[in-house]
Amino acid sequence: MHRKGLLFDFDGTLYGDKEFWASTIQETLDDFQVHISPAEALEKARNMIRNRTFLNISGVAMAMAKERGVDIEHEEIRTRFFERLDRAMDLSGPGDELLTVLNTLRSASISLGIVSFVRGPRLARRLQLWKIDNYFRTVVTPEGFSEFKPSPAPFLVAIKQLDLEPAKCFVVGDEPVDMTGGKKAGARTVGVPRGFFTEEELKEAGAETIIPSLSSLPKIVADP
Repeated sequence: MHRKGLLFDFDGTLYGDKEFWASTIQETLDDFQVHISPAEALEKARNMIRNRTFLNISGVAMAMAKERGVDIEHEEIRTRFFERLDRAMDLSGPGDELLTVLNTLRSASISLGIVSFVRGPRLARRLQLWKIDNYFRTVVTPEGFSEFKPSPAPFLVAIKQLDLEPAKCFVVGDEPVDMTGGKKAGARTVGVPRGFFTEEELKEAGAETIIPSLSSLPKIVADP
């Protein structure tokens, strides 16, 4: 039996969905006396995606504050956003679905890794706090890369660290950059449209398979 590998994105794939992100944007802006609804945050994110100005989730909060005439440093909003995010993740833990999927994949001898925009120290801390760091043979983050997603470079590094051929690896993510980078690296691509991007946008970016949740992964990886 030939070994296979699976590379996850983190935010929006292993944890969180569009409702969670929209609520976290709302709570973050409340701290600065900028009052919006989660529905408005979701609409703003979708508009930024359509206008090709979407970079990251905290950037949505920044844009909404500016629209309402509130001048806040991006780093200040970003810091507060991550404080809110950390509190929520500390309370929720990784969740039963994720733990079940990781255990199933490990039992099937699938080599697991992460390729994420989350900074290395922050991601390492999260994986350790959740006690899931031992599931992943490689964790690739932006430090040290001149180009990250949608470049294939970080995926190729992760695939090499798993000691596998690209065709034996799956890239799983909720954003087009995951699909584009994974496909360019020669991996198979699986889109999980739980975040701000739609199924159609993931397919356009190169998703070969679309799944509603991570629980579908073991069967997909097991197929020839």
